[in-house]
Amino acid sequence: MTVAPAQAKCQVTVEPLRSEQAAAWQEFLDSSDNGTLFHDLRFLGYHPPGRFNTHHLVFFLGGELGALLPAALVREADGRLFLKSPYGASIGGCVLRTGTGVEIVLTIVDALQEYAASIHVAGTEMRLGPSDLTVCPDDNLAFALTARGFGLVRRWLCHVIRLPADPAQVLAGIPTRSRRRYARYALRQGVTPENAGPARLPEFYSLLQANRARHGVRPTHTLADLQAIFAAVPERVRLFLFNLACRPIAGALVFELNAHTAYAFYLCHDALFEHYRASSLAVAHLMEHYAVRGFRYLDLGPSTFDDLTLNRGLAQFKEEFGATGFCRDTYRWECPDGS
Repeated sequence: MTVAPAQAKCQVTVEPLRSEQAAAWQEFLDSSDNGTLFHDLRFLGYHPPGRFNTHHLVFFLGGELGALLPAALVREADGRLFLKSPYGASIGGCVLRTGTGVEIVLTIVDALQEYAASIHVAGTEMRLGPSDLTVCPDDNLAFALTARGFGLVRRWLCHVIRLPADPAQVLAGIPTRSRRRYARYALRQGVTPENAGPARLPEFYSLLQANRARHGVRPTHTLADLQAIFAAVPERVRLFLFNLACRPIAGALVFELNAHTAYAFYLCHDALFEHYRASSLAVAHLMEHYAVRGFRYLDLGPSTFDDLTLNRGLAQFKEEFGATGFCRDTYRWECPDGS
């Protein structure tokens, strides 16, 4: 499928990813403006065969790779088939080079829409990450989607901490006095941070399950999923445990999304030991760990629900560490012919 804009410098061609293009995909992703771990084929490969009908797309600009779209064909409850990105991750959408101009981005969206119509799906949907994930932040893609008829169908507010350039200023930079005091208290009570490996995942998962059960929910991933993710991208996943006499009473599983943003995907603690304030130590320790490594942001994830209601206690907890809100938005377009 080829689309040529009225005043374009080059044509845009879109086609399904071929297996021999996987290395080129990874090379493009590593040097992109907004690519993340969630766009990485190795990460997405943790899903067992048959769970998703994957349909990744590559876009060529004048013969050169210019954009990526990890995607899958997903059948909705009403029977209609949509091309969705992401399909088994938190963030999806088109991956672009730094400095891609808005005219080219518009043409990429045009090509996507024509391609979706050509394969007779009902439409396409993509969820874009917040701007802290980009090297050079801009809203070109969000604008292009809106300009081409995509509607905003879901908005989640995520809380993100900007890490100080000087790691020594992490604790002092936490704006709430009580959180600074709690982190120090946990250390004085003998809670010790540990950068653990995948062998400790079963212990962490037991802690996570119990924590989520208190709120009537289950973890997004199974233990087998987390073990598969560690095996697929061991250099981009970190498990932190916070131990009291060798027993983990809090934990954090972090995905390193790119060179400057770490995502604390799971944070949990044992309610029986809540008075040790290990959760405060966990966030403070993650801030320090990633500031030392030169990361700019620690993403603490969504604090809202699909209906836009705020989880007030969760949002307050994050804001007490200095986190501020960034949006994770889902855009949707339906083919005019109603396929």
